[in-house]
Amino acid sequence: MDYFSEEWIDAWADSIQKSDKYKQAGKNWNSILIIKIRPKPEYLEDNNSIGVYLDLSYGECKSMRYAVADDEDKSDVILSADEKTWVDIVEKSSDPTMAIMKGVIKIEKGSLITLSTQRKAATALLKTAPAIHGGKPLVDKKLKSATEKIDVAHQDFVTTTRGVDFESFPMKLFQKAKRYGIWNPSDINLKNDIEQWQTFSKEEKRVLSHLSGLFMAGEEAVTLDLLPLIQVIAREGRIEEEIFLTSFLWEEAKHTEFFSRYVQTVMIDHSDFEKFHKPMYKILFYEKLPAALHNLSTDNSPDAQLRAAGTYNLIVEGTLAETGYEAFSKMLYENNLLPGLQEGIQKLKQDESRHIAYGLYLINRLLHDNPKLADNFEKQLEELLYDATNVINEIFAQYDKVPFGLKLDWFLDHAIKQFQHRIAKLNL
Repeated sequence: MDYFSEEWIDAWADSIQKSDKYKQAGKNWNSILIIKIRPKPEYLEDNNSIGVYLDLSYGECKSMRYAVADDEDKSDVILSADEKTWVDIVEKSSDPTMAIMKGVIKIEKGSLITLSTQRKAATALLKTAPAIHGGKPLVDKKLKSATEKIDVAHQDFVTTTRGVDFESFPMKLFQKAKRYGIWNPSDINLKNDIEQWQTFSKEEKRVLSHLSGLFMAGEEAVTLDLLPLIQVIAREGRIEEEIFLTSFLWEEAKHTEFFSRYVQTVMIDHSDFEKFHKPMYKILFYEKLPAALHNLSTDNSPDAQLRAAGTYNLIVEGTLAETGYEAFSKMLYENNLLPGLQEGIQKLKQDESRHIAYGLYLINRLLHDNPKLADNFEKQLEELLYDATNVINEIFAQYDKVPFGLKLDWFLDHAIKQFQHRIAKLNL
């Protein structure tokens, strides 16, 4: 039996009739419901159908069959999603109301408020649907990729309705990005850096290579992992934020270029940079950062967005990167060393200040709209701060004495102060 076949629909109707739990949960629900599958797979085209039709009447299902376009006028509720989403909801017995709130399911007809009052009934209804674990949707293999596409039809455009809000905080950040973010890594003169590099001791070269190796991979990680956040903001229709985020991703890519270009041009005798990536660094940058951001591809809830912004903007950028910049400052600026690296770091800091500012704006917006998430978010940040401080401990554990006068206590103190500074702006 395949999902959405006639056999499966008949089995679901039979399961509803036999379910005492649904009879109780749905005793006040009287509605004609259409479960629409968009985009329409081939087997629905063959049946001239748009999905599944359910005539629900006070704990009973009077009729269940394929839905056709003419059914839409007489229906009370039309819910639409792609085929894979419906299968996932059936197999996991998920709460459909939460899926609607997350934007995974769209309400084409009906009221979210009304559906919310029948939340238990809707959940009980879906639990009666036959789950074919290990089964498959009824779909031709050659069309499988097409059925996984998301309906992205636009209803209207901001520019031709309310207009772009140029006074909004994200748009002000975008103006700064255009003014201060236009710099080219390949224009930075590295001649003096190449000459000075040859004069450093083995341990001095090692610590400079160490920090550069951490930054180089970190910048690449955020370049690789940022896109799901941009996609969530775009799906929510926040055009001002998305406009700024276009500069965000471009700048992270530029930072990746800068460190890669620098180490290949100047630090040519230190090619094994991955040896500096120890277990705690890998936990944060290889696992938790990509997990938090790529989770947004399937979960765009406020909680998921908070975890992503907390991991990225508050910990990776606002705590670790800011502390790393200060370490470079103590090594380079105070000793008048490596002018090319100094210039690049200064440009990066300027870019990152805008990124952190946006992250704080995003987190504030999410917490303002969802105050009940604050306690859980704080717990997540406590865990992430623990990871960040362990990354710092891990760096210093590799040296008997760190060159350039760097001290573990100073490093940790600076990192914690950076974290506290960000948290104070969130009133946490």
